Amino acid sequence: MKLKEAPFVRRRVKRSTTRSMAYRNGLKLVASTVVLLCLWIMIKVFFSLEGVVDSGGCGHLLRGSGSSPGRDGDLPWIHPDSQPFNENSVASHATHLIIVAGHSVLISGNVQSAAIDDSVWFLYDYQRNRGLPRAIVSHIQAGIRIALDDPSSLLVFSGGETRARTGPETEGGSYFRVADALDLWDGRDVFRADDNADGDDADANTDHRDINNLTVRARTVTEEFATDSFENFMFSICRFREITGHYPEKISLVSFTFKRQRFETLHANALNWPLDRFHYVGIDPPSSTGFDLVESSEGEKNNSLLPFKSDPYGCHSEILQQKRKERNPFSRTAPYELTCPEMTAVLRYCGPELISKEKLPWGKSLH
Repeated sequence: MKLKEAPFVRRRVKRSTTRSMAYRNGLKLVASTVVLLCLWIMIKVFFSLEGVVDSGGCGHLLRGSGSSPGRDGDLPWIHPDSQPFNENSVASHATHLIIVAGHSVLISGNVQSAAIDDSVWFLYDYQRNRGLPRAIVSHIQAGIRIALDDPSSLLVFSGGETRARTGPETEGGSYFRVADALDLWDGRDVFRADDNADGDDADANTDHRDINNLTVRARTVTEEFATDSFENFMFSICRFREITGHYPEKISLVSFTFKRQRFETLHANALNWPLDRFHYVGIDPPSSTGFDLVESSEGEKNNSLLPFKSDPYGCHSEILQQKRKERNPFSRTAPYELTCPEMTAVLRYCGPELISKEKLPWGKSLH
């Protein structure tokens, strides 16, 4: 019996060894497949990120010739030559405040199309097909160009978390993000010179400047609590005070041409800010985008100009109070009474009479 069983045992051992070798070979095959799959995924991700930084089609909007790509895939808009904020204290020493008043927030990661595509921005129905993306980017460009011409300036993109449906995305932060994504800090114009935006102060010509000597990005901040134009003005003054420790000697403000009277006549007057130290830059998109200046001017008169005339601080009329409520869906409270205690009187003031200049920190120094 033992002699007969021996061949069976040998066959069983041989069969078991064969199965073990097949099992090990299978594991090696699976492991090799997993490694190759991981390498393939890494390559795909790498080239996908490269496409984000150097996409075609809108390449002229994404960055100018000679610009450097992003340092890594996680920060595709931050260039190797980007200056850190307040490098060499360039922001702290500013005397000139430049305000770009916000009008919308980003809702798309396709920021390279922010100058031409409505879907990149949160827009109400009445704002669509009116050239608002072009207007926004033109305003950003104008603010940067003013800052380029004055090394002692601080650029502020102003606007809070104004859209409930978008989540807590701020207008000011969206504008800064676009300036980075389109690489606008050297003053470049993303629009063609022969198709320049309309506006009394628009400037299509961009000087060839040495980018190594530019400091605009290091002199740019956001103001992220304003819900209307008056707060854009007042809160940005306080934001300047937070950065520099003092109040500005002069102010430039960028918005639409049809809002000039609101800012120059009403808001500056309500804050007792002298007009000889105030410069307004009005820029509208061209009519080819669907923008209608007459229609916009009429809406400005009925919805903003007349209400602010009777309620210069926007704090007691129903229409202006409702706007502020709707544009503050996340119930943010501005901290400026703490950071700008000298402005407490005007921050709390409701009118309707104008506040006396003696109650303002710039009342004596600028008049």
